[in-house]
Amino acid sequence: MTKRRYLVFLLMFLSIFVNYMDRVNFAVSIPAIRHQFGFSLQQIGAIAFAWGIAYAIFNFPGGWLVDRLGLRWSLPLLLGWWSAFTIATPFAGTLAGWFGIRALMGAGEAPIWPINAKCANSWAAPAERSTLYTWAGSGQYLGPAIGTLLAGLILVRFGWQWTFISFGLAGLVILPFWIFVVRDRPALDPRVNAAEIARIGNRAPHDEKADWPGVRNVLFSRTGFGMLLIYITFGYILFTFLYWVPSYMFYTFHMSILKSSAWASLGALLGFAGFILSGPFNDRLVARFDRLTARRIGTAAPMVCTMLCMVLSIFSARAGLGGLTAVLIGLAQLMMNLTVGAWAVNIIDISPNQASTGFVYGVYNGALNIMGALNSLILTAIATRFGFPAAFGSAIVFMLIFLISILFIVDRPSYTRLIARAELSRGAA
Repeated sequence: MTKRRYLVFLLMFLSIFVNYMDRVNFAVSIPAIRHQFGFSLQQIGAIAFAWGIAYAIFNFPGGWLVDRLGLRWSLPLLLGWWSAFTIATPFAGTLAGWFGIRALMGAGEAPIWPINAKCANSWAAPAERSTLYTWAGSGQYLGPAIGTLLAGLILVRFGWQWTFISFGLAGLVILPFWIFVVRDRPALDPRVNAAEIARIGNRAPHDEKADWPGVRNVLFSRTGFGMLLIYITFGYILFTFLYWVPSYMFYTFHMSILKSSAWASLGALLGFAGFILSGPFNDRLVARFDRLTARRIGTAAPMVCTMLCMVLSIFSARAGLGGLTAVLIGLAQLMMNLTVGAWAVNIIDISPNQASTGFVYGVYNGALNIMGALNSLILTAIATRFGFPAAFGSAIVFMLIFLISILFIVDRPSYTRLIARAELSRGAA
């Protein structure tokens, strides 16, 4: 059996890795940007919102565009776009310029997760879908883990501008490799043999069209509504951790930029570990239990642990224990990401066919990122008035709604119907 699918997912991982490096440099550079331009914390939150809302909105057409262009050409087009605007960021001389450039960058980055979902649908067998999806998606946390620390070092030595220029150039390096290696489907790649195609099990026709009645069935089902709440609440939780830990350390415990970046990198590394463990953990649950039971266990149990870590971190922050607070926030990220191989892969499982996967995932990921964009405004408002510990504590409310959604709103009858239709479209046994 050939192993071409692993090379495809390696390139997917590198693309997500660079994507998230291109985001975290802004979080690290906030103190330097505020010093140079005189921006208030609320204006910084507004700049983050401009990026976030553009990113969120362009998930919707972005997922459709990925379905139309296919895997081979959609990622190079979008990666080139966001890398160019990452490089252009230091040349935003005014507040309006910051809004425009960051929004355009966010629009280009938006379809990265629909592309990963389409990869998982096209190139991964159902038995290994969580593993390959989360291994590729772990770039979401390894990128910040390395990027946060690297951006801090570049900022101190060369200036904040070079964190954007150097990270943007790194993205352009991936483009030729992706074009050379990746094809839309395994059957279209002559380097994939029949044994690997049989392992993947995707026997959908090459001329498959989007299943719009099936898309409506997903979006308007009870399971679809429950998954929407899961994505929305996770958007707030994720963005709290992903972009605000350096500022939390800097402003709460009065650390240097480099030290706050180092503590944030620790949390990102633990989050990366959660992603790596999530796929095998959830694939084993699926092998042991029926799929919905497995998805519920894999989602709910780690999120309860996440809540416990967050509660403890509030007490440690009030005691002035910066290191312990950073460790608890890091452990929360590890447990939070352990859920991803369960709830996120659900959308890939229930998408009506491969030609609709990008669009369906784009709708849900767009909802996630709309809440992520609002997180910038909500969190900075709470932090300004009550401090960062209270702002981070607000994520606990969203964790509770997240748990209610997977345990009580997602229901077995509609879930089973959606799974059956999706498997029929793939020609699965």
